[in-house]
Amino acid sequence: MVSSFTIRAATAEDAPDMVRLINIADHGLPLWRWGRLEGGEGDPWQAGRDSVRREEQVVNWKNGTVATLGSDIVALLLAYPLERDTPTGEADHAVFEPLKALKAKAVGSYYIHVLAAYAEYRRRGLGKLLMERAARMAGGRDLALIVSDGNAPARRFYDQLGFHEAAREAIVTAEDWKAEGENWLLLAKPSRA
Repeated sequence: MVSSFTIRAATAEDAPDMVRLINIADHGLPLWRWGRLEGGEGDPWQAGRDSVRREEQVVNWKNGTVATLGSDIVALLLAYPLERDTPTGEADHAVFEPLKALKAKAVGSYYIHVLAAYAEYRRRGLGKLLMERAARMAGGRDLALIVSDGNAPARRFYDQLGFHEAAREAIVTAEDWKAEGENWLLLAKPSRA
């Protein structure tokens, strides 16, 4: 099912697709954040591309793995070891507080920040293939990720892979950003599972 796809490390040139896939995975929250970083005056997509190209934070191209079909990027895994001092790039806003709290509980894990595919490439085995790669890259660390309780397809997918709920925090919204669901869920999978 995935035989025609290629999996490779991301490059800085992949930033445009990475930004779109990051925004898909995080329910529009990144675009909202990038718009706020520019004070609402600049292009939030460009702010996102610039952000992904910055290597001093972990949400950057160096921590990305992409699936391609020909020359087109169709899916993204963005993952890294989550240490106590890992700069994850969340802004100082109440919307990010529950995410920060859950990430604090995942310190020491190999954190899956993004797993996303464009809609037309879903249900082709790419997610499983990328998660298998993440498990190998984890180097014996437990895997962890955050998902909304309103994202039933993702929940079923992660349940099938052996993830379990480790913690939850209520989703905080803003006047100009809402998420599906009521809670962010920290899901974990022991390295031995």
